[in-house]
Order: sequence, then C-alpha cells, then structure tokens
Amino acid sequence: MGRLEATPELCAVVPQQQPAQNSIMSRNKRRQIGYAYSPEYTKLADLLPSNIGRASLVDDLIRSHDLIAGCDAIISPCFASKDQLTAYHDSKFISYLLNEEDVTYSDSEGESDSGSHNSAHSSLPNEDVDRRLQERFGLEFDCPGFDGLDKYIQAISGTTIACARYLTSRNANNDKQRVAINWHGGRHHAGKDKCSGFCYVNDIVLGILELRKRFEKVMYIDLDLHHGDGVETAFAYSNKVLTLSVHRYDRGFFPGSGNSKFCGKGRGQNYTINLGLRAGLNDTSLRRILRDVIWPAFERFQPEAVVLQCGADGLARDPTKEWNLSIRGLSSVILDIIDFGKPTLVVGGGGYNHMDTARLWCLVLG
Repeated sequence: MGRLEATPELCAVVPQQQPAQNSIMSRNKRRQIGYAYSPEYTKLADLLPSNIGRASLVDDLIRSHDLIAGCDAIISPCFASKDQLTAYHDSKFISYLLNEEDVTYSDSEGESDSGSHNSAHSSLPNEDVDRRLQERFGLEFDCPGFDGLDKYIQAISGTTIACARYLTSRNANNDKQRVAINWHGGRHHAGKDKCSGFCYVNDIVLGILELRKRFEKVMYIDLDLHHGDGVETAFAYSNKVLTLSVHRYDRGFFPGSGNSKFCGKGRGQNYTINLGLRAGLNDTSLRRILRDVIWPAFERFQPEAVVLQCGADGLARDPTKEWNLSIRGLSSVILDIIDFGKPTLVVGGGGYNHMDTARLWCLVLG
C-alpha cells in the first residue's frame, strides 16, 4: 500500500475510518472525500524545480493535523501510461519527456521526427540536436530538465486521472457529492507539445478528458494568479467544457494571454470566460467575482462536474507580490465553489511561499 504502481488501470481506493472531527465534510455531511497521497508520491512531487520540497510541507502539515484520516478514502497515486499521456499530448513530445530513444530533430523541417538520435534526418551534432529538441519542447528556462522528470510527469498525471476516476466510479454513493483532491497536480500551463511555466504536462486536461467519459459537461475554474492558458487552449473549441480563469493580466505578465475579450472559438464561442485583473485583488473583490461571475456562469452552464485549480500565488505573502488575498479569504471561496454540490476534482497549482501554500491547502481540507 502506498507504492506507485506503473499500471494504466484504476488506482486502488483505500477506505478510511469515518472522520472524528475537522474535515472538509464539516461544511456538508453529504460528501465523500478522496485524498491522493502516498509517501512515494510526495517525494516525486518534491522534485518540481520551481517548488522543491513543497509537497512534503503540504502533506506533513496535513498529516500533523490528522486530516487524511478525516477523508473517506485515500486515492493511491500511480503512474500514467504513455497511452494515457497521449490522450492529449503529442506522442513525440511525451517520448522525449519519458527519455525514450525514438525522437530526433529535423533540421530541414524544424520539427521533431520519430527515429534514432543518430538518424540521417539531422546532420547536426548530438548535443545540438538535444539543444534544439529542448527548445522545441520547452525544456529550458522555467522548465529545466531534471533527474526523475519521467517519473514525475507520469505520477502527477496518473494521480489526477485516478482522482477523476474516483469521481466517475459507478460505485459512487449517488446520495453524496464526491470530491477528489490532488494538491500536487494543477499544471495548467503545459501545452499539447510544449512545457511552459513550471508545467511539464497538463494533468488538468487529462483529468477533464477522463471526467468527460461519464459527465457530458464539465466546468473548469482556475483561481491561480496566472492565466490557465494550457487548459483554455485545449478546450477553446468545445461547448462541453466551460473554462473560467480569474488571473492577473497586464502587458509583460506571464503568460501574456487571458484577455477578457477572448471567449472561445467555433462551437466553443462563449464557453471561455477570462477575468483579467490588475494588481491588488483582495478578499472582498474575489468574493464579489464569485457572486457576480462564477456562480452565474455555473448556473447557466449547468455542468455535471467541476474541476477547481487552487493556485496559491495570489496570497498576500507570495513572493510574486501581485494580489492581496488572505489564506482564510481564498479558502472560503474555494470551499464555496466545492459547495456548488457537483462531483469536484480539486488540484493545486502555483504558490511560492511554501508555508502559506501548505496552510491554505490544509485549511481547505480541514
């Protein structure tokens, strides 16, 4: 129990004792909570270069308050298979991240091709091929390669997929709302074939695709300081997934997208909502956004499931120093969204004051 198993099958769900006190269920007794956790998974999540060691702080704080015991189930983390990863991502991109010896660079076409690294497709030295592949797939600057990257992306994605399957399980008690939490997921910037913004693969997109196997309409709500561009791009043409991102927006501010005028494309027009905000967002303003934008959008769309990204980089003490949200204020909005009552997949995201991030996510669970 607790080992990461390299299997595409549904990860095991371990029943827990009924919570004695202080769980997320205190807001609604008619709720079943599944929490993704194992010591091995925490160690892999700790490897993320932008947040070295954060996962351990989060899980240690949660365990110190005995909150995992207050959940109905532990969702055992597992590795996503290549087939699961390529349900959205480009196969050559995934092969490169998994360190498979079947990707090279075509200097004539400026793109990757299948084949040996020594393929005649390229006359470049191997080190130049690797450099160009790193540039092509975004493994540079804010997304450097690191030892264990292959296992990291498989674990993050596989665990979010497992959380989605917890929500779609036919064994679910229909009288209770199900909530699944993966604090170490939420990598919303990754593109179909490119790493971006500390995000190597887009576990959120993979989780939504899994939810769509049962739920016709899914609403994605992103509370991270930065625009959820990767998720928006994946579903920009869909009228079955409504994406709503509340984020900082200004010239030169990463990722540079998220203009409030963009509302989707084709059949997906009016199924994308962007709230691009200036610096200084506080608790009162966020609560007004919940009341005047998020809730009305939920009511109009009537989703069957919700995915909620809970980035903590909008907190007042985050080193980005852009927003002025309190831990209690942001957690209250997160819990109110969970209280919408639909099956809800909750993931983490940004947050660079590690202690405040741990406090926020612990408070949400507790």
